[in-house]
Parts: sequence; C-alpha cells; structure tokens
Amino acid sequence: MLILFYGFILSMGAKILSDGSELLLELFPKWGTVIGALLLPILGAVPDAAIIIVSGALGTPAEAQIQVAVGVGTLAGSTIMLLTVPWLASMHLGRCDLDDVGEAIDGRCTGFSLTRQGISVDEDTPTNAKIMLVTSISYFIVQGVAFAYVNDPDSINAKKYEGPFALAGFIVCFILLIAYCIYQILVPKLVEKREARLEQERSERALRLRALHIVEKWTSSKSRKDGKGETAPLFGGPINGGTNISLVTAQDQSHAITLAYGLKWKRRALDMDEERGSAIDSFANDEAQSHHGEEEEEEEDPTKHFTKNIVKAIILLIIGTFIVAFFSDPMVETLTDFSGKIKVNPFFVSFIVTPYCSNASELISSLLFAMKKKRENASLVYSQLYGAATMNNTLCLGIFFALVYFRDLAWAFTAETLTILLITWIVGAVGAFRQNFKYWIGIPVFCLYPFSIFFVWFLEYVVDWA
Repeated sequence: MLILFYGFILSMGAKILSDGSELLLELFPKWGTVIGALLLPILGAVPDAAIIIVSGALGTPAEAQIQVAVGVGTLAGSTIMLLTVPWLASMHLGRCDLDDVGEAIDGRCTGFSLTRQGISVDEDTPTNAKIMLVTSISYFIVQGVAFAYVNDPDSINAKKYEGPFALAGFIVCFILLIAYCIYQILVPKLVEKREARLEQERSERALRLRALHIVEKWTSSKSRKDGKGETAPLFGGPINGGTNISLVTAQDQSHAITLAYGLKWKRRALDMDEERGSAIDSFANDEAQSHHGEEEEEEEDPTKHFTKNIVKAIILLIIGTFIVAFFSDPMVETLTDFSGKIKVNPFFVSFIVTPYCSNASELISSLLFAMKKKRENASLVYSQLYGAATMNNTLCLGIFFALVYFRDLAWAFTAETLTILLITWIVGAVGAFRQNFKYWIGIPVFCLYPFSIFFVWFLEYVVDWA
C-alpha cells in the first residue's frame, strides 16, 4: 500500500513538473528552442534523478551500498521500459496501412496486419537513436575496470581503482549532457516537434470546447421534440435515410465529435417542420454572432495574462520538484524494506515499480498523441523515447557515478550495466538506420523487457556476477 501511495504521489509530482515546463514553453515562444532543449529534458529526468540521489546519498556507506540497488533499478528500469513497452504500445495505437514502398499512410488503418501495417518517422528520428547509442558508451568508463573485480566488487583494490574512473565518468557524462543540449539548440528538430504538439493539443481543446458549447445550447432549447413527439437522441439514427451517425469516422477524435453534431443538425433541419426550422435558423444566427467571442474565451492565449501565468508556471515547478524530492526518500526505503521482506534483490522491485511512477504522465501523453496516426506524431513519440534514454545515459548516469565516487561505493552492477547496454544497442540499432517499421518489429522489441529481467537474474545468480 505504501508503494502504491508513494508511486501515485511521485507520478503526480512528475505530472506537475511537466505541466509547469510546458506552460513556460508557451509563455516564451521566442525562447522555445532554449527552453525545449535545456529545461524540458532536464525536468523530465528529475523524478528518476531524485530517486537515484536519495538511494545513495543518505545513510551510512553500508546502508547506501544496499539502498543504491534501488537507484540502479530505477536507472535500468526507466531506460529499458521506455525503449520497449511504449515502443510497441505506440506502434499499436499509431499504426497505419503501408503503401507499396513500405511507408505508412497517414490516418488510414483498415483491420489488423503484422506485415501490412506499421509506422513511419521523419529523417531526424534515427539521428536521436544514434545519439542515444553514442551516449551509452559512458557505462564502460567504470565497467571496464569493474570486469577485473567482477567476483569481488567490495574489495579494497576494486574501490581504489574504480573511484577515479567513476569521477571521470561523472565528468564525461556532464560534458555529453551539455553537448546534447547544445545540439538540441543548434538543431532544434525535437524542440520544434514538442512545440507543434503543444499547439495541436491546444487547438483540439478549443475544438472540443466548441462542440460541448453546441450541445449545451441544444439541450437548453425548448424545442427538443422531433416530428413524432419523441425526444431526438444526440447520436444514432440514419441521416436522410442513409449513413448512421455512429458509423461516421474521422482522423481526429475532436473533428469526429464536431462532424457528428454538424450532421445531426443537418438531419434535423431537413426533417423538422417550418416552425422548427425557423427556430434552428434563429439559433444558428445566434451562434454565428457569438462564435468569435466565445472561441477567444474558450481557449485563451497564455501570454495574454503573462504575469499570472509565469507565476503559475514557477509555482508548478516548485511544487513538482518538492513533491518528487520529498517523497523519493520514503519510496526508496519502502522498496528496500519490501524487497527484504520478500527476500528479493531491491533492484528487481525498483526495476518494475519506479519507472512507471516517474514516467507515467509522459507515457500516457505520448500514447494518446500516437493515436492520431500521423507521421509527425510518431516521429515525436519515438524521438522523445530516444531522448529520455539519452538523458538517462548522461544526467542520471552522471549522478550515479558521482555517488560511487563521493560515497566510496563499490561498482557491483556488472549484470545491470550489461543488460542496459544490450537492450539500448538492440533497440538503438533498430531505430537508427530506418524510418519505416512494420508492426511485427514491435513484438520482439517488447519481449526485450521481460528478457532483460531474466538476463540480470541469469548473470547474477547463474554466472555469479552479483
């Protein structure tokens, strides 16, 4: 129950951080590239980073050596989960029919096929996968030395030689993080995708509000009876004796809602008597006169009340950071105690639990965005997945190296490191050299998630690389 409670609180903190950072991006459109390249990726990695910090920074060195397994599980679980589970989920929700050359046809999805359906991404998405592969090499800075002491990681010689390499790894990760942020500023493809996503979501909200306004006006009208004296349903029933409204489809759900109401109005206008038609015309005229003003009220430009919104964004960032920082420590302690009770390595518990707590809001948002079934949406989703793994390879891994050096911890994570590298390289190789993916490719990618848990167990308890 505590794990569920703290997990929910951490996911809410991550959501608040995301909302605050996106509001900043809307408030400073001219600085969108800098905010999108520096602030958003770092804030997105804050929940994972906080868990890693408290797992090794608090308590005695002996306690830290035990609890840091939770931090390793968070690092490995977050990276591997993001590269496997949403990879297939986004493929399933965003799949489209493939044309003769294997490219996805935006918005068209007929039935289900493993080989004739899939997704396509832009030319910049493979670049993000390549960057992820390059940054993953940082793991070898300490692991290369740790191989010599793989069967005795707690020895004095192991700590003596691993310490300086851990410091070097921290510096290298910090340099790679800066280089990645600079690249995002100079080549702001991913930032532009994020901005386009925010603009699209804003337009969809306005469209949904408009549709709801039409319903509100309709239900408040006194003339809700059809020609037979029965209340006409808002949905259902043939239009002019033809297509049923429930069969109407559209690429975008919001457009479908508005289209449905429009067709229903058309049917009623044709079927109702002259008096009824006059009432509809009067209502339509009223709608036309108030349309412009209501749209402005429904979806207000965030820069209109700049001071109010900037204060709101700052408060959201402060609250989100506080929640994540404050509840990370009890979450780590609870996971450690729970793993002790069930006699399971804390790594495995953290591997499964914490990634969903720290990435839940972004994961759900990405999946909803993938449902639009467009190339640009798929490109953003997969670019963000590779970008999140890159942040883990730089910011989160750098923090972990710092803990090993400053707390004098043993690098007893050979199995975990090799597993992260294996999954990263496989998924990275799949995404780095192609832009079109058939649906079936997502299945073996997803299977890497349970395989990674087995692989760590095999290396630790069979090969004895604990």
